Amino acid sequence: MDLSSPLTRLNAGAGSLKAQAGRFWDWWLGELLGLVPETWRQRLGQRGALLLIELDGSQCRLRFGGYGNTEVLASAPLGIDDELPEMLAAPLRHRAGKAAKVLLRLPADCGLHKIVGLPAAAEASLGNVLRFEMDRHTPFSSEQVYFGYRLLKRETDQQRLLVELQLVPRSYLDPLLQRLAALEVHPARVALGEANGDQPELWIDLRQPGAPGAHSAWGNRRMLLWGLLLLGLAALLLLPLQQREYAAERLQQELAQPRALAERAALVQQQLQQLEAGRDYLSQQQVRASAMLELLEELTRLLPDHTWLTRFEVSQERVRLEGESAEASSLIGLLEGSQHLHNVSFASPITSNPRTQRDRFSLLAERRPSGERP
Repeated sequence: MDLSSPLTRLNAGAGSLKAQAGRFWDWWLGELLGLVPETWRQRLGQRGALLLIELDGSQCRLRFGGYGNTEVLASAPLGIDDELPEMLAAPLRHRAGKAAKVLLRLPADCGLHKIVGLPAAAEASLGNVLRFEMDRHTPFSSEQVYFGYRLLKRETDQQRLLVELQLVPRSYLDPLLQRLAALEVHPARVALGEANGDQPELWIDLRQPGAPGAHSAWGNRRMLLWGLLLLGLAALLLLPLQQREYAAERLQQELAQPRALAERAALVQQQLQQLEAGRDYLSQQQVRASAMLELLEELTRLLPDHTWLTRFEVSQERVRLEGESAEASSLIGLLEGSQHLHNVSFASPITSNPRTQRDRFSLLAERRPSGERP
């Protein structure tokens, strides 16, 4: 069943509704601000400012202002263990309470940026799909990172989505957030690398499960206003949204059985591959054991009774024999008649054992490939 068309229409409708809500909010806020005295409007403008914390290696900069124009408040190197010096901590405490939002910018090498390909059916729940398959696309699990994403392209001919994924390990970011929280500073979003004016920036929302800190009071009030506005719009558009939700649930239910069959087939395929790998391993071990037994049987037959071995080493290409013999000098001639060995030579000079009155020897020989045996 092709789900891309209904899901695309559903997402397009949701995007249109969001755009209309944004335009209504801008109009309504403008009308309300027109009724507010000029001094109050100035204070509200200051409360809606942006506080940006930029880390560049061991250097930290603080910027404050609007979203389109910020000025540097302070800049200083970080202390030991990346501690914030007082010349940065003081303006942070002062400005954090006045900022509508606190943002954090980290060096690009502190995280991971990747383009991920996903099936078109995953568009309805991209966040959950990325969270579920994080360890397949990155070296981390979803519990180990903060991540953000956005849809780059829909490849309708291949039923595939290209999604931009950006993440920061919690092991790096959590200690930094805890140091900022001690100063009553709670960043809402984080970005990697320098801003690129050619395209919108991808921000990672830190308001994910397990993120330390909380929103600022102004941010909570603004979220409450947005919530009230959205509740009002939902009351007006409840019936169409419910119908679309029912359609999406029905599609998900229809997908449940094929998904279960696909997962079962994948499990059977994995088990089959494991069985084949085990069979190949046993076959290889059987061949090696057979060759080793043949070599031992031949050495037992070729070596005379007055010779015994104290060391026997076998590798893929060579054999090393050490021991004692009444006539060690004759062993090379005997072993040259072997079907499994050739290029036999002494690894060290022959010495005499006074206690046994026998020659000590150390021989090296190369193993013949199975195809070259006479």
